[in-house]
Amino acid sequence: MGKSEFMGGSLSFKGDKKKAKKKMKKSKRKIDDRKEKESKLKDDVLEEEEDLTEAEKRARKFKLERQRQESEKIAQKSHRERVEELNERLGSLTEHNDIPRVSAAGNG
Repeated sequence: MGKSEFMGGSLSFKGDKKKAKKKMKKSKRKIDDRKEKESKLKDDVLEEEEDLTEAEKRARKFKLERQRQESEKIAQKSHRERVEELNERLGSLTEHNDIPRVSAAGNG
């Protein structure tokens, strides 16, 4: 078998016929997927809320509010500003906890 005879590609078997699947348009598929996800999320939320007591519902409400406030606080500053603040804070710390320099000289 010479190099010119080898075709490459995947193996094919006798009698193996691949059926062509009808493809949905991407926009329809995305819309259908989005609707399914939204309905599942709504159903899950409703089922969870039915099982909760009043105290659990209030606790969840406050937890979500706290998370929202924290995310807003984080979003106010850019990454560069946060890094600069961290560097300033680390620069102002004492060097008491730094790892001392170790050298081979004097270990005699």
